Amino acid sequence: MSDYIQIKHSQIDFYHKIPLFYKTEDNEYHLYKKKGEPIAEARLETHKHPPLFILQEDKRTAAKELQESLNIDLARQIASKGVKTVKSIVGRIVAEALEDPCPKTLDSLPDTIEIFFAGHAKNSELLKAMTMVASGSSLIIDHTVNVLAIATRFCFCNKLGEDTSKKIALGALLHDIGTAEISQKILEVNRRLTDAEFDAYKSHPLKGCDIINRCGGSFDPMVAEICLEHHERIDGSGYPMSSRNISFQSQLVGLIDSYEPLTYRDKTFRKAKTPFDTLQLLKHEVLEGKFDKSIFRNLCSCMTS
Repeated sequence: MSDYIQIKHSQIDFYHKIPLFYKTEDNEYHLYKKKGEPIAEARLETHKHPPLFILQEDKRTAAKELQESLNIDLARQIASKGVKTVKSIVGRIVAEALEDPCPKTLDSLPDTIEIFFAGHAKNSELLKAMTMVASGSSLIIDHTVNVLAIATRFCFCNKLGEDTSKKIALGALLHDIGTAEISQKILEVNRRLTDAEFDAYKSHPLKGCDIINRCGGSFDPMVAEICLEHHERIDGSGYPMSSRNISFQSQLVGLIDSYEPLTYRDKTFRKAKTPFDTLQLLKHEVLEGKFDKSIFRNLCSCMTS
């Protein structure tokens, strides 16, 4: 394995704390930028950079610095009401977390929620718009950002309280973190999964809970609980444990997790539905005893208000 990792061109200006390197025609690596220094403004403005690399040993420090920089961008964009850009930035934050979900790369996500929550508390129209705007990111990333937006909107509409709302929002942001350990081929499939593929996919709640618990107390237990339980159903038909005793927050994220893909994207075997039609479909599952009636009613109220 190489001692160097190439970074994305769009991320070059985010790295100040770590050194950057370039590769010569003789395949030798030379210092391009010293540790602790930004890249010269003139180079940033002209976008004249060779392919740049970081040291393998700096990978996690680089991921943390990138997330911190994206959080700053997120705050600016929320303040300026840039709906599509906000979704894009949150998507990039999620993508970085999924790429290497270790304690150091997840450290900045509570800050993301603080920024997201504070911004939307002052601007409910932006939050509403975010639940309606599709982004160009990959399926899991786009899905995660939408679930976060809808869950946050639910919390505001139902006045759940700031502390609880932030924990639910962070759980929504991380609910599918376990998919980082699932094959991308399975995640990007645009058809019905085979039994073997579905069995592999069903392992992601346990994997996600393990990832959060490995962070050694960095997150409230509610976050790991949401990761573990969001595919459980109150009639015992869910997975991974077929549990009937499911927390409110896990039921909420689970219901939104079901609502989001039906509303926001087509599959080869079905077309995306309108929000109203999705809610009508989920109503049947509520009547079958899979979801809590009061949570469903409150979701309908905030999605149609």
